[in-house]
Amino acid sequence: MTTDGDQLLALLHLSSPALPIGAFAYSSGLESAIELGWVKNEADLQSWLGGMLQGLAYLDVPVLLRLADADARGDREQLAMWSDFLRASRETRELLFEDEQQAMALTRLLKGQGLDVSTLPPQPAFMAVYSLAARHWGLSPPWAALGWLWSWLENQLTVASKTLPLGQTAAQRLLLLLKPALLESHRLAATLSDEQLGLSLPGQVQASCLHETQYSRLFRS
Repeated sequence: MTTDGDQLLALLHLSSPALPIGAFAYSSGLESAIELGWVKNEADLQSWLGGMLQGLAYLDVPVLLRLADADARGDREQLAMWSDFLRASRETRELLFEDEQQAMALTRLLKGQGLDVSTLPPQPAFMAVYSLAARHWGLSPPWAALGWLWSWLENQLTVASKTLPLGQTAAQRLLLLLKPALLESHRLAATLSDEQLGLSLPGQVQASCLHETQYSRLFRS
């Protein structure tokens, strides 16, 4: 029987920045947005991340919930379909590369723990592997989604702290300010029908494309 303590520890484990999947190496276009001058200060960053959370509410989070459901039912066809849907939604080479590399890293981690990953599609999206990890560690899909959103936000603020004049106090202030938007993204994602999924973020796409040829880079996307 899974207790609240088990859920909490699983949540902390899966959302920890120490999880060895290389998330720290990717900025998902934010580094380029900063380089281009689109994100210059704390207010700009709050606006950028708020827009990104809206995009996640219509794509990554609801697809994660569907992948978790398909995984729990052992429905490999639905697993493959939603995994492919998510991979096809990565609109630039770098965003797809980021997804692929983190999926491979998490798959290696699960294999190293003796977990059977044969139920995964041949080229799984990161969220497909993440949903399997959540089930393996006894974490419910809603909590897994909330933990992923939190780790994504923390990583984005870490990226900004390394590329903007943004101190730790400002980063913590933004974490607090963006909590309502994060919770709203989580709530919205659970209400969407299949036909509502998929939302392009043109600014992120353009920043990601330009990042491929950016002269000086700290991050891989």
